[in-house]
Amino acid sequence: MVTFYIRNENHFTTSHLSDMEEPVLKNIVWIDMLQPTVEETERIEKLFDVKLPTKDDREEIELSSRYWEDHHSIMINAYFFVSFFFVDQTQAPYNENVTFLLQDNMLFTVRDAQLQTFETIHKTITTHPKEIFSGYDIFMQIFDIRIDRDADLLEYAAKESDDIRKILIGEPGSHAADILRKISTLQEFTLKVRQSVFDKRRIITALLKSSKLSPQLREELFIMMKDVNSLVEFTTVDINTLDNLQNLFLAQINIEQNKIIKLFTVASVVLMPPTLIASIYGMNFHYMPELTWAKGYPISLMMMAVSGAIPLVYFRKKGWL
Repeated sequence: MVTFYIRNENHFTTSHLSDMEEPVLKNIVWIDMLQPTVEETERIEKLFDVKLPTKDDREEIELSSRYWEDHHSIMINAYFFVSFFFVDQTQAPYNENVTFLLQDNMLFTVRDAQLQTFETIHKTITTHPKEIFSGYDIFMQIFDIRIDRDADLLEYAAKESDDIRKILIGEPGSHAADILRKISTLQEFTLKVRQSVFDKRRIITALLKSSKLSPQLREELFIMMKDVNSLVEFTTVDINTLDNLQNLFLAQINIEQNKIIKLFTVASVVLMPPTLIASIYGMNFHYMPELTWAKGYPISLMMMAVSGAIPLVYFRKKGWL
């Protein structure tokens, strides 16, 4: 689907390529292409004299493929983090590639997924259009919204980490499998956000070197760079926190295992003397003087009880129990 955003004085109107026989090219500020077909892509390229990257080109990870600029256009491939944590925690988060093409004060976006950021910017354009005059303004708004979204996700991860820490401290050993799964999931979650944030920092750094930006946009980019740098520091703290939680979890598992091993060790030591006595008097030799004792049986039981109690008293005095 291809959507045109057209500025008419103090408001924006939208139209779709499929609904128009001949699109009116005047005052178009933004062209959003969601899962475009080959025919739609070719038609847009012909109408606006642009070259849009293919899906394979948009998924390249080389720096030259992520940001490219010539004398009349800027092409950017950016990661947009997609998370289902607020809705469904069974689906794994991932980074979606979104292509931005800035040319002749128009913005072209190409994407393969519905993204909340684009839904938000659509509402912003239709309700507060006064500060948006070109594709560069829309691009800045999209990145600003996306950075705020990444900050919210990192705050969510930090809150989840605090909840896990409370469980580990307050209820050690409880729900071990669930806790380990949560820690692992949050680690993957935070690393994906970190990748997305680093990608934005790289893009903003490249844009600051461009001569196509106005002084006002450049000033806004400097502010965004400060926000992104703070998010990078935040992700570092989150990752270190999760590593510490994992180490704390493993330490608690080791403590629980040591308690079990100690219990079996104490039981083995306590039972060794009674076992020895029972083994001795369990031998069926004919000439054993104790066999003729009238009270041999209760005496042997008493000896076993005393020999088992002595190690218990000793261990308790040493503080091992």
